[in-house]
Formats: sequence, C-alpha cells, structure tokens
Amino acid sequence: MFAELSNVSVGGMLRLLAVHRQTGKLRVKGEDGEGEIYIQDGTIVGTSKIAGKLHEEVVRLLVLKKGYFQFEKAESLNSKQQQGHEEEIENFILEASRTIVSQEAAEYLPGDEVVLQLAPVAGEKEWMKLNLLRDEWDLLTRVNGDDSLGTVREKSGLCKGRALQILYGLLSAGIIRRTRFRIPKVIEIATRELGNMGEALVREAFRKLKLDQSRMHMKQLIDLLNELERNITLLLGPTRAKYIVGIMWEGSKR
Repeated sequence: MFAELSNVSVGGMLRLLAVHRQTGKLRVKGEDGEGEIYIQDGTIVGTSKIAGKLHEEVVRLLVLKKGYFQFEKAESLNSKQQQGHEEEIENFILEASRTIVSQEAAEYLPGDEVVLQLAPVAGEKEWMKLNLLRDEWDLLTRVNGDDSLGTVREKSGLCKGRALQILYGLLSAGIIRRTRFRIPKVIEIATRELGNMGEALVREAFRKLKLDQSRMHMKQLIDLLNELERNITLLLGPTRAKYIVGIMWEGSKR
C-alpha cells in the first residue's frame, strides 16, 4: 500500500492498521527524513532507528509533511524489529499533535458549528491506555454530543491556540469525532417555533422511539422527524407541521 503524505497522513494510516490489527512495517520518506515503524497486531513495537528513543522517532515520522509512505504486510516480525516496546498508536498521534502549531490545527479542524461526540473504541480492544495531559483530559470531558466545537473550545477556558491543538489531536487520534446530524439544531428550531413545548416534544420523541442522539443514523433521524411531524400536526395543522419539520431537516444535515 503506497500513498503520498499530501493525501493521507501517517497518523491516519497508523489508525487504520491498528483497527485491523495488522502486522508489518510502515516505511515513511519525506523531505526532512525517512524511517520505518514496525507494527505487531496493530501495536507499534519498534522503529528502524534502534539507538533512538521510540517515541521521538515515531513522532518525527508522524509530522513529516511532504513525501510518501508504504506499508508492507508481514506474517510476523523478526527479533530485531520487535524491540520490546508496546504502545497505543493513539498516544503517538496525541504526542505528535502537541508539536503542531495552532494555525495548522485550525486548517485541519471542521467549523466551530460542528457538534462533537466521543468515538467508540476502535477494533477489538476491550480497553486502551491513553496518556492525556491534564488540559487534554479536561477538554475531553466537555465533549458531550450536544455542544459544538466552538462551544467546547470556549467552555474549556483554554487559550484558543491550545484548545485548537488539543481538538486536533483528539480528532486525529480518533478519540472524538463529529456527529453525523446536528440534533441540537432540531431542538433549537422546535423551541424557536413552539416555545418550551417544542423542546418537550423533541425530548418525548427521543424517549418514545428509544433513540440515542449520539449514535443516530439516517433512518433514525427520519423516524424522529416523522414522529415530530405527527405531533406538531395535532397542534398546528399539517401545513405548519410540514414547514417546521422541513426546517429541522435542513438544519440537521451536515
């Protein structure tokens, strides 16, 4: 598998290899250097720079911007490649993100209006050990599936540059992700059009349909809007109900 760094990041490739528990070597070559990362069952176990520190070498390869990388799958690694290190790939991505300047992070991140949620643990791992700094952990706890990126950043109390850097790292490592639908927008529209009763109708529809707003798919969103249209029709008539639900549909799409 061959790819240019301008199209796919090394971190993204490493995450993919971790999810599928691959074994082999990832060869990275850029304008500022080159090297190899050895992976066993989706876990980093060594690099080609044996004399150097594992973390420093992996981070150096992760932040290369121009060049290419190539993964060579193997049934197993030799003893030289297995250097006795085992570390979650997510931790290397987080460590590399701490070297990214806020301007680069801002260019990568989606808009402030995007709603964030915790991502499910990838692959077959029952648990993972994340090496989070205190401010990273504090910001992570503010991601709730309701608040937008901009709101999470503001609530963190951190300076904008550091908050963007942390969000970049958490998204790159797959620890958080953007929600598919903007459910808070649905609640906002219902409240604007119907007052407090609007929010109550949305909450009741979630309860009746047993929906988890942090894990909604297209079918579930449609079920929610159909339920709301039925209930709003009883209050305001079919024409007004169709109009309001139409606004909700447009507001919920990304």
